[in-house]
Amino acid sequence: MEEALLRELFRIPTPFGEFPIFGYGAMVLLGVLSGLWLLRRGARRQGLDPDSLSDLTVMLVLCGIIGGRIWYLIQFRERVYADGDWLETFRLWNGGLVLYGAIAGGLVGFFLLQRRAHYGPWRQLLDLIAPALALGIAFGRLGCFLNGCCFGAVCPADWPLAAIFPPGSPPSLAHGDGLHPSPTLHPTQIYSSIQGAILASLLWLAGGPLAARPGRTFALFLALYSLGRSLVESIRDDHGVAQGEWTVSQLASILAFALAIWLWTTAPFIDRQPKPDQG
Repeated sequence: MEEALLRELFRIPTPFGEFPIFGYGAMVLLGVLSGLWLLRRGARRQGLDPDSLSDLTVMLVLCGIIGGRIWYLIQFRERVYADGDWLETFRLWNGGLVLYGAIAGGLVGFFLLQRRAHYGPWRQLLDLIAPALALGIAFGRLGCFLNGCCFGAVCPADWPLAAIFPPGSPPSLAHGDGLHPSPTLHPTQIYSSIQGAILASLLWLAGGPLAARPGRTFALFLALYSLGRSLVESIRDDHGVAQGEWTVSQLASILAFALAIWLWTTAPFIDRQPKPDQG
């Protein structure tokens, strides 16, 4: 069985042949749509017009995808171009987005757009993005699980969440000749998906109390995500880093945590209490 067939959810018949729907792309799309839905709800909660942020959110998604893809192609260039096929650059349905690259690309796009068209206080906008981004991560990591990428290290067979990937999948190729199923592995994709779902719920609930200090919701996202990502990285087995060495994402987590501290400590205070009548 070809590896690509293991990643397909189903096929849609068309006059030009069958059109495959890949699990990775479907979950990424669901992540984008659910994130946009939560972002619009957050905008209404803050008294903002969600339609006024439409072009901003579309550009953030595009910048995030571009940033995540570029980071992946740089970090895993030897693996991606092992066969010398440069068209692999554009085959997103095979997987290949690094989340920290997506966050970096989204932030670059955010500040460039913010300079051209002022959408509102940038810290407040980042706070709106935080729970939406976490929800997108939850769905995106499910796509990684269906795709077989971002897999974990070998775990005991009696581990309750142990996962076995089929022949031809990336884990089976990494742990053998690809003709047999993989050994029992930590489902790090599921761990990360659960983390994203918990973060989305927590950030949504915290958005109200933290609204008086714009920037702190996004700071909380960066801090908690970077800590969780560092832990998950320690049991991932797809990055080619020897045990005990720092991975690229763990180093990026240090920068993310430092940025979180800066955003938290420099967050301005907005007095939402009605001012006394000066008349």
